[in-house]
Amino acid sequence: MGSLIFETAKWKKWLKMKGLLHKRTKGSHEIWDYPDGSLARPVVFRGKKKQIPRLHIETCLDTLSIDFRQFVKEYESL
Repeated sequence: MGSLIFETAKWKKWLKMKGLLHKRTKGSHEIWDYPDGSLARPVVFRGKKKQIPRLHIETCLDTLSIDFRQFVKEYESL
């Protein structure tokens, strides 16, 4: 699990599986939140990039209060 790089398309699929929606795009950044806007801070990432680095994924997971190891299991099963 050291230096995993995550595919953006698969990341978006995982976010949708968790119930998040793409709310808007600002510049090159996509902003995702639950339909009711309940996140204190939305999930933000560069949607046009093909890959997302592990550190950025971990930051987003902290926002969602989801364990990295659990995420990896779910991500790999997609």
